[in-house]
Amino acid sequence: MTRRGIPLGIVAVLLALFPITARAQTAPARDFLNTPVNAARFFLDFINTTTVTAPESDLPLPNNEALSGLGVATILYSYPLGARYGGIGLTGGRGTVRVKSGAGYLDASGFTDPAISIHANIFGAPALRADQFASAIPQTSSGFHLTINAPLGSYDPAAPVNVGSNRWAFAPLVNLSITPDKGASWIDLYAGGRFFTNNNSFQGNKQLSQDPLGALTAHYSHNIGKKMYASIGVYYDFGGETFVNHVPQHDTANGFRPGVAVSGLIGAIRLVLRYDNTASTPNAAPTNGLWSLRIAGPLF
Repeated sequence: MTRRGIPLGIVAVLLALFPITARAQTAPARDFLNTPVNAARFFLDFINTTTVTAPESDLPLPNNEALSGLGVATILYSYPLGARYGGIGLTGGRGTVRVKSGAGYLDASGFTDPAISIHANIFGAPALRADQFASAIPQTSSGFHLTINAPLGSYDPAAPVNVGSNRWAFAPLVNLSITPDKGASWIDLYAGGRFFTNNNSFQGNKQLSQDPLGALTAHYSHNIGKKMYASIGVYYDFGGETFVNHVPQHDTANGFRPGVAVSGLIGAIRLVLRYDNTASTPNAAPTNGLWSLRIAGPLF
């Protein structure tokens, strides 16, 4: 098997649906709740994902499996935006990808595309300092979030599988976080999309383009004592078909992904363990599974 001999459809599926390129659309419960302003926090995410094409798929080689492992670091600085909450985050990471098919294995490792995220409250999240935050009563809020990925990750135009994507991606998202009981439980509703520029160096000099990829998310979470919470939720992914030299790859996303998570606070450090997997999808659409561990805490 030669690297050039891998069907384009496999690669297009990975680029369209792999959580490497869609992290902004898989936000867990309570991901956009207010934090103190004039402060910085860190987030370390360790992520393992599995993507499988369906046996009934009309892609060139069905029953392909792709495994990835990621380590991602984010620094978030929160600041007053007028009288409301605002924030800016910088993200970078490193990952490995292994594609298993009937023809053999393909591996890639390197740096992911770095990202900058901008957060702006719409209503319900006032700018609170740390000394004010502990006594504040949580309230229903909404915000706008924009993540921009730059094409600076590891990329080899001759390789069929890469960690970097060699294209820009723009992911706007709006959240509505509802609490009926002053923060004991939350209902989180997210609506987001991901928009891509073209990769004009795909497997040499081919052009890879992609339709917008959308996601709707709903989570319910509830406190367990004073330091823990558990959540259940569901994601609906749609769109995102890829094209190689304008030829469609028949890899449109259209499926539901239920998910669960549990979180606990150890001192000032919060741990979040999360799992989600595809439950419903048309025959030709790939499935996606994800395990992740998040470690988060204050920098200052």
